[in-house]
Amino acid sequence: SPQMQALPAPSQSSHLVDALPYLDTAYGETDRQHALNLIANECKIFLPTTNYLKHLPLPDYDIFLTPTLMKENARMAKKEEMPKLDMSRCELPAPSSAKAGDKQAWKKAIENARAQNEHLVVREGNLELMEELAADGFLRRNRLLEDILHSEEEKLRSEKQKILQIHAKRKAAQLEAGSKLKDGEAAWVGMLTKNYQMEMAIEQLERENAAKAKKMKIDLDSLQ
Repeated sequence: SPQMQALPAPSQSSHLVDALPYLDTAYGETDRQHALNLIANECKIFLPTTNYLKHLPLPDYDIFLTPTLMKENARMAKKEEMPKLDMSRCELPAPSSAKAGDKQAWKKAIENARAQNEHLVVREGNLELMEELAADGFLRRNRLLEDILHSEEEKLRSEKQKILQIHAKRKAAQLEAGSKLKDGEAAWVGMLTKNYQMEMAIEQLERENAAKAKKMKIDLDSLQ
C-alpha cells in the first residue's frame, strides 16, 4: 500500500492538495495543475477589502498622446513614408535675377540671414556651455542613479534573504510536521496490529471455549 501522506481537508475532490512539498513527492503534473486551478478559482472570488493603490494618482494613459504623436501613429498605421525634413529654414536664398535691383527683396534676404546667424550663435553658445558644464552634471546624475541602484539592489538582497528565511522556516516546520505525521502513522499501524492480534486471540479463545463446552456438554448460550 502507498505510504500515508498529509491528510486533506474534507472535499468532494479525489485529489490530494493539502500536501507538504518538502515531504510529499508523489504528485505529478496533473495534481499540480489541479492545485493551480483551485487557486485560480479562489482568486476569482477574492474581493480586496481596501484599495491598496489609493495613495497613487489615477493614471493618465493619454498624457503622451500629443497631436503630433497621434498624427505620426496614424501615418505609421497607413504605412506612409516619413516626410522629408524641411531645410528651407536653413537656406539663405538671394533675390532672384528679376529682383536683383529690388532693395526690399535684398533687405528681406539680409534680415533672414541675420536671423539665421543669430540662431547659429545661440546654438554655438549652448554647445560651449554644454561642453563646459554638462559633463559634471551628467556625472553627478550618474552617481545619483548609481546610489539609487545600489539602494534598490540592497533592498532586493534584503527581500531575497527574507524569502530564504521564510523558506527555511517553512521547510523546518514541514519536516517537524512530517516527523509527527510519521510517528502518528507508526503509532496508528501499531495499534491496528495490536487490535488485530487481540481479535485473533479472542477468536482463538472463543474456539477453545466452544470446544471445551462441547466436550463438557455445556450450553454456552444458556449461560449468557
